[in-house]
Amino acid sequence: MTIATTAPIRTARPSAAQVRRFIIPVSVIAGLAVLASVAGIPWTGASEATTGVRLQADPGQGATLTISELEPGDSVTKTVTIRNSGAGESRLSFEENADAATFADGELHLKIQQDGTTVFDGRFGAMNDVTQDVGNLAPGGSSTFTFTVSLPDDAPFVNQGTAAVATYSWVNTDVSDG
Repeated sequence: MTIATTAPIRTARPSAAQVRRFIIPVSVIAGLAVLASVAGIPWTGASEATTGVRLQADPGQGATLTISELEPGDSVTKTVTIRNSGAGESRLSFEENADAATFADGELHLKIQQDGTTVFDGRFGAMNDVTQDVGNLAPGGSSTFTFTVSLPDDAPFVNQGTAAVATYSWVNTDVSDG
């Protein structure tokens, strides 16, 4: 008769250094995740809505606003700052050149603010070829224009149509006594 004995199975316990090497990175990652959630930081680098709306500076004092993708209920804000690099005070005027948008069956809404004051609030393209006097800029001064595009919650999502494009130009006219 053979009696077989088995040796007890021993499990190796991790050393204190191994435990620290595991716990510290996991704790840091968990802490960052909690901070991102509380602060409202998105997990991706950019939301899909911001990739479909672009405001690009043009040569001179101009910019082009292009909306190629925006979901119903979304709103995206972009800004541009105009500076008076001259030595004298200047008068600033602002003009949009755009066609009425067929994007999302014409439901695209645009709000333009200058330094917090609304200069336009309506359908995209409705300000076409209207020149607005938007005040004086002191020498070295600046003015920030904020463009907010949005679609109402009930706007059609499918077949949003071709991109909506508008160009904006700003003109500084010297008003100094020079």
